[in-house]
Amino acid sequence: MPTSYAIVGASRGIGLEFVRQLSARPNTTVYAVVRNPTSSTFLNEAVKGLKNVHIITGDVEVPESMRGAAEAVGKLSGGKLDCIIHNAAKMDLASMMKGFDSYGSLEEMDEAMIDMFRINSLGPIHTIATFLPLLRAGSAKKIVVIGSEGGTTDFIKFLRVDDMASYGMTKAAQHIATTKYAMKLAPEGFTVVSVSPGLVDTTSTMPESEKNLPEPPEVARLMANAKAKGLPAGAQLPQSAVSKMLRAVDRLSPSQNGEFLSPTMNPLKVLPQIMMNRAAMLVGRK
Repeated sequence: MPTSYAIVGASRGIGLEFVRQLSARPNTTVYAVVRNPTSSTFLNEAVKGLKNVHIITGDVEVPESMRGAAEAVGKLSGGKLDCIIHNAAKMDLASMMKGFDSYGSLEEMDEAMIDMFRINSLGPIHTIATFLPLLRAGSAKKIVVIGSEGGTTDFIKFLRVDDMASYGMTKAAQHIATTKYAMKLAPEGFTVVSVSPGLVDTTSTMPESEKNLPEPPEVARLMANAKAKGLPAGAQLPQSAVSKMLRAVDRLSPSQNGEFLSPTMNPLKVLPQIMMNRAAMLVGRK
């Protein structure tokens, strides 16, 4: 049966890899939603000659832009869509890794946090709200929001992450928004989930201006801390991470509605086992 997907935030990295893998499937149509199609050079090159991929303009910060994106997809799809994957996020390391004391003033911190909130927290709401009529008319009724362990309290406490302040807070708000939609749409048979890709190396699709920037010291500190705690600290390639996530998306059922899924080898998948092992040692069990 033909299947249709919209990937929001598809210009590079994980989003681009979703487009690549899904477009290779038979009887599948992919709508790649990006803020600026003209400057999406990696995406344009990847889909050149593919008739089952359509590049759509849509900026998650601007509701009117997302309404236009949904309208464009509806015209091409006959007014329906099976699955949407919201991947758009503010992810540059310089912004992600800052803590409360990393700004010159509280006013500077407020401005940076509000900017990230618009993209990471309000962006998924804009996406779901504007595409919902198409998804209601589709057969699969799947909504997937790419989440992060960085927005969970377990991750923060276990690795003692006191930086990544605006990133963690806005991803936590994103998780709440996704779960709210899951509860709202459950009576209609929707499956709405957050899915974590884990740590992914997306440098192959970074612009040249970003490739040689020095890595913030907070990143090295976080990786060293993760390794010391017995967690996998290496980055996956996008091909591997997306393949694992798609297997999880393919198997989604309404019984998983509202869940935070972690299908790749990342901290929260390993964390429960580590804690169980430590508990077993404390009580003398093997």
